[in-house]
Amino acid sequence: MTITVTVGNYKGGVGKTKNTVMCAYMLAKKGYKTLVVDLDPQANATTVLLRTKKIHSDEIFSFDKTLMAAIKEGDISGIETEIMPNLYLLPSYIDFANYSNFLDLTYGLVDDEDPKYVELTKKKIYHFKELFDSIKEKYDYVLIDVPPTKSYITDSAVIVSKYVTIALQTQELSFDGAVEYLDDLKKLNSTYDANFEIIGVLPVLMDGNASLDNFVLQNAVEYFGEENIFETKIPNMARLKRFDNTGITDYDRHDKKVMELYDSVSDEFLERIAYFEGDSEA
Repeated sequence: MTITVTVGNYKGGVGKTKNTVMCAYMLAKKGYKTLVVDLDPQANATTVLLRTKKIHSDEIFSFDKTLMAAIKEGDISGIETEIMPNLYLLPSYIDFANYSNFLDLTYGLVDDEDPKYVELTKKKIYHFKELFDSIKEKYDYVLIDVPPTKSYITDSAVIVSKYVTIALQTQELSFDGAVEYLDDLKKLNSTYDANFEIIGVLPVLMDGNASLDNFVLQNAVEYFGEENIFETKIPNMARLKRFDNTGITDYDRHDKKVMELYDSVSDEFLERIAYFEGDSEA
């Protein structure tokens, strides 16, 4: 059975993409066949993983067909690309910014006070699920990276997900974005029959400001509940930023420190999923 997880927050720059690709990388290293679905038109996850692909393969990647083009054709199978053993990518491209317009053209537009609004919106946010269901069973884990804003894209990701992780950088705006995201998740659940569990809030620490880190973390504990905060915290690490330019490397002691950290993060990720699955292993 495939486990699909969206990593979200309605504030940008909080570590969603880095934690998505790093967790996926470590899951692949642990032997799970893993797919990263990049639903962000900025395509940062795609960029990092394609640079990682160059480290593992001489194969040159080219967009024979973009995700948006495949969606228009009604079939997204076959556009996944292998990054390394067990790690695959459903790549994004700038034209995916047109996805909301595509849904409006496909299903039409009505005012939010129109009696058909909920029914029409549900069709739009379930559209991707119908396409995604045809490919997901090939994978053990699917991690979805999304834009930091409310949109049909972020809603569609939640609809196809069994679990959600909230990325929380230790700053007030990130906390506000996490709260807003949680409120929206509740609405998706109650209004549009989304079926998911929140496996936890993953803290991403700011630079050298322990008082701010502790203040925001305490607010998060009080709001989300201590049991819902990941025990593993992501410190600010220069090597993680370097991966944006080089792809994910595993060469020297600095790389090793990052790998050890995400080995722990991915272990806790699996443990939290196993709790909801009712299994000793996820």
